[in-house]
Amino acid sequence: MKIQKSTGSIVDYEEEKVLTSILRSGATKAEAEGVVSAIRPIIRDGMTTKELYELVRRELAKMSRGHAGRYSLKKAITALGPTGFPFENYIASILKAYGYRAHVPAEEIQGSCVWHEVDVVAEKDGKRFFAEAKFRSDFQGLVHLKDIMASWSRFLDLVDGGVVGTCPHFDEAWIFTNGRFTDRSRAFSKCKGMHLTGWNYPEGHTFASMVDYKALYPITVLETIKRQEIEELFKRGILLCRDLVEIEPEDLANRLSIPTSYAETLIEEASEVISMK
Repeated sequence: MKIQKSTGSIVDYEEEKVLTSILRSGATKAEAEGVVSAIRPIIRDGMTTKELYELVRRELAKMSRGHAGRYSLKKAITALGPTGFPFENYIASILKAYGYRAHVPAEEIQGSCVWHEVDVVAEKDGKRFFAEAKFRSDFQGLVHLKDIMASWSRFLDLVDGGVVGTCPHFDEAWIFTNGRFTDRSRAFSKCKGMHLTGWNYPEGHTFASMVDYKALYPITVLETIKRQEIEELFKRGILLCRDLVEIEPEDLANRLSIPTSYAETLIEEASEVISMK
């Protein structure tokens, strides 16, 4: 059986990989095997990975909205783009959950030579981090050496700006992406002491694991929420399901101009998503 990837390449359908991705959603092994068995007669040769994803998601939704939401994480992060602004705020929210004081600067920051648009500024343990968020619409999308070198150049100008007093001192540079880093970009970053966090990099401390470990799922994973409601919540600084569940249904209904019963549904679904087994 062959499956067509988003890049157009054709690969073998590997049931074990599908099983692993389902288990990551919080489903038990028995539940995951049940989903795989249910979709097995439906899968056809030449099916796209997008079609396969939808099959799995629908089966998971029959079991649990929480499972389906967590399984939809990649799609949910893609929905944060393409402007970059929600993605930058999402990165800031993740860092806050890990004990950083993080924010997206409202204005550019002046370095020694020029002004710079900085995605995220984070502070912890007496260190200030310059962080850039490299959004990719495709999780196979690459962050190349030229991207890393441009970030390094901005960081150095900000470091010099701290010396001459045009901006605060920055200690380290950190790059986040939902895509992948090339070998050369990783080599350069290691040489310069830059921190890289990609979807599956570095081993043991990946973007995906940071999200899963503290259940930092964006509200875009919710099955029932509408785009205009997402955008309104983004404006109010509410990006995470765990933030949504802290709001009273009546308050959420007033903020979004929706019925209280629907607000309760959204909160209940968000609660299921963050309640990982």
